[in-house]
Amino acid sequence: MQTIDIHNHFFPESWPDLAAKFGTPDWPWIKHTEPGKATIMLGDREFRKIYSACWDMDVRLAEMDRDGVDLQIISATPVLFAYDRPADQALECAKIFNDAALELCARAPGRLKALCQVPLQDIDLACAELDRAIKDGHLGVQIGNHVGEKNLDDAGIETFLHHCASVGAAVLVHPWDMMARDRMPNYMAPWTVAMPAETQLGIVTMILSGAFDRLPENLRICFAHGGGSFAFLLGRMENAWSHHPVARGKSELPPRRYVNRFYVDSAVYDEEALCFLISTMGEDQVVLGSDYPFPLGEERIGKLIRTCKIDGSAKKKLLNANAARFLGLKVEAESTAPVEARSSSGCPVAHGNGAGDEHKLTYGSYLKIPELLSLQQLQSEPPRHDELLFIVIHQTYELWFKELLHDLEAVVRCLQAVARDPRARDEVYEAARLLRRCTEVLRVLVSQFTILETMLPTHFLAFRDKLEPASGFQSQQFRQIEFLCGLRDEKLMRVHEPEPKEHAELVKRLHEPSLHDVLFDALRALGKLPAYAPDATDRDRFEARAFAIRDVYEDEKHFRDWIDVCERLTEFDELVVSWRLRHIQMVERTIGLKMGTGGSTGASYLRLTLDKTFFPELWEARTMLRKAE
Repeated sequence: MQTIDIHNHFFPESWPDLAAKFGTPDWPWIKHTEPGKATIMLGDREFRKIYSACWDMDVRLAEMDRDGVDLQIISATPVLFAYDRPADQALECAKIFNDAALELCARAPGRLKALCQVPLQDIDLACAELDRAIKDGHLGVQIGNHVGEKNLDDAGIETFLHHCASVGAAVLVHPWDMMARDRMPNYMAPWTVAMPAETQLGIVTMILSGAFDRLPENLRICFAHGGGSFAFLLGRMENAWSHHPVARGKSELPPRRYVNRFYVDSAVYDEEALCFLISTMGEDQVVLGSDYPFPLGEERIGKLIRTCKIDGSAKKKLLNANAARFLGLKVEAESTAPVEARSSSGCPVAHGNGAGDEHKLTYGSYLKIPELLSLQQLQSEPPRHDELLFIVIHQTYELWFKELLHDLEAVVRCLQAVARDPRARDEVYEAARLLRRCTEVLRVLVSQFTILETMLPTHFLAFRDKLEPASGFQSQQFRQIEFLCGLRDEKLMRVHEPEPKEHAELVKRLHEPSLHDVLFDALRALGKLPAYAPDATDRDRFEARAFAIRDVYEDEKHFRDWIDVCERLTEFDELVVSWRLRHIQMVERTIGLKMGTGGSTGASYLRLTLDKTFFPELWEARTMLRKAE
């Protein structure tokens, strides 16, 4: 399996005197001090001491072989960005670097590839240079996280990112020109404090400005240095988003919902930090990045990932598959550089397939069958035969709930697209298609009660006391479905307070647009739902929404697709009520009128839920329908 390092730097051994060329001071240049050593200078000021791996291909390849790295994606030292220079000078600097990088890559085919740089202060020039570089062989572009006062939410930079997506260029965002330098003159604070803050700021501005909502999903973008402090302060950001409308900006979703839109690299230098980063971002969104060959880069490229206590399949993703996906490369099965098994002091390698395993994907490994079949942990002692059935049925429900949430979220996005552009009819058809799937899933959920009813009441009582105080009432995913569809009761969140992560998910659902909300937002955009009067009561608003549904049904010629959406939503509502009713019947058949294990009144409580529908306006509209003339 190949190991790919997407974040490392290159400075050409021979670099022109740009200060003399342009007649302006303080351009970067390389000062060779002794064999194999040099200093990057900014005018007459030392910036960073470097060694020959920065420019010597043979040294670089030897150290790649030593560390088991097959492919490096080289990029510029950020001081070469030159965003504060005249655009024509920055373009010349970019061209010099881009050509030098490809020249180095050509001398090591298959081992080195490059990301170009562009004069981002001029979007037209940046797009043109990107096109030239991609045509010549660059895989993408490295950009800074800001251009002067312009962050990544700048309209011009967003235009450039659209262009990157259109030409298939990967984008690596690297912090540079750190904030508040006058307050951080000591202790390397610009590197330890400002750099993580700069990177977080880049991610946050893209999320809250709505840039990720507007940019195409095929944009491949990665933030260097672990995404800075983003993952570690995401909870703080989520809290602000949930409680203060101003903190939401123009984002359509809570911040955590955007982590699948970008990658971060692994340059966090600490195992616990890396594990937390993976748990926050997901193992599909983290790639190997070393910051090689700088003094504060990873000393042995990839060692942090290889010795981290994560399973072998996750290591493969971080070392290879994620980077290949980010860069648009084919995943190579074999490694050209052998990797020794290592473990850091006091930090054993996790059991399971290691980073160098060559096992092909199988049915069992893809579906995680061994792990799945190990999750049914009986509580009864001695084990009661029917407890396994009880667990399997409820775990199956939770898997289907996950699928329902996945599809309902997509329906919400479709209807939001229509609310933004009423001409977007493809999204209406897609919403109807996904809702049809949701209704079929619900039919399966209703039918599963029949299987559970094969268990005798006495057989359930044999292990029921072992379940206390757990209860189906605590199903966080079902509560999420209710909240997502628009049936929200804050009092019901109290039962989830003992599980902070689950409670936080529900808080997000509580404050984000529901399916009910976006349905009527879309109808308003279509001109079917007039603005409410300032003094309108809740009943007035309800009737206005029901009239909007009625008007859709009575204009079948123009709204056949919308009628299909309404019919699917009605069917979904109907099946949820059927599911609640079958739940009641199953409970009464099994335990009669006993109290629930979680402290509820059991079947008596469940009966109170029967009149709860997600879309009451759909039902009210049927009363309002008039006979066609």
